[in-house]
Amino acid sequence: MGNERRFAALNTKIRVLKGNFLTNEHFIDLFNKKDVFEVAQYLKENTNYKIVLEDINVKDIHRRELEKLLKEYILIQHKKLIHYFTDEYKKLFKTIFIRYEIEDLKLNLRNLLREEDTSDLETFIKSLKDTMYYPILKPYLNEDSRRILFYMEMNLDRLYFLLLKKNSTALDKKDSILFKEFLGKNIDLLNLEWIYRGIKFYNLIPEELINYTIQEGYEFKYNDIKVLCYSNEKEFKKRVLNSKYSFLFDTEQNIDLYMERRIERYLYFQSLEMLKKGKLDITVFLAYIHLLEYELRDLFSTIEIIKYGISFDEGKNYLIRKIEGSDIR
Repeated sequence: MGNERRFAALNTKIRVLKGNFLTNEHFIDLFNKKDVFEVAQYLKENTNYKIVLEDINVKDIHRRELEKLLKEYILIQHKKLIHYFTDEYKKLFKTIFIRYEIEDLKLNLRNLLREEDTSDLETFIKSLKDTMYYPILKPYLNEDSRRILFYMEMNLDRLYFLLLKKNSTALDKKDSILFKEFLGKNIDLLNLEWIYRGIKFYNLIPEELINYTIQEGYEFKYNDIKVLCYSNEKEFKKRVLNSKYSFLFDTEQNIDLYMERRIERYLYFQSLEMLKKGKLDITVFLAYIHLLEYELRDLFSTIEIIKYGISFDEGKNYLIRKIEGSDIR
């Protein structure tokens, strides 16, 4: 199948699937719910998430069970698209899937590291011995407890982006260029977040910061990254404020609290624009799968917000999407 035919068929399918996205009105309704049961019941009765909830008695559902089912929904949507791809495109598609596996690993690591006893963490890492994750996590088992999670998460993200880079080189020339640009912006933002956290919270030396960054970003090349890594916090912020990513620090909000959300929101609106343009290339697919992931994250955030009784006006700041007003009953 030629590229134009492939993407014409794929884009048609995505136009249908995007009609299942949750709207801001759905999220406003969800903010009115009091607990996990009411959230699950609403999703089951009013949204396409019913396909993973229809056989579930949501009355007794627990938060982790609901989150697992919501992840299954996302994977079902992905699988509706895989048959449109062959060869290197299918290989890249499967690599993108790894994101959810890595996020699950991160969640397990966070839960294990809440315990003072590290024996469970060691057991968990050993259980990964026959996977690609073991050699990048094992070296940090004896690291200072304050830094273990930082190092492990950085290495997992780094592995993921390196796999994406490797498995995108054989795409058709146009798609390879488009994917490299989209990936490069993700790499830029991940590097900026890592360097900032490394400087501010972990006092990492410049050489160590450089060692953990990912090369071939969109705007920040190796020499730019090197300069940032040798900066102090004030200099770092100034340099970022003079870049296309000034939004990371050009705000009166708590930078440390909202940095990750601001990164996700930037990529969210980039994805919305790519989906809207509907070009016959890889961009519509990339936009759709990213928007699915961001919807999932917003659902998880909403469940967390309800759990802690956070008001709508405060809670909406934790969402990736923007919701105006305060229509909470």
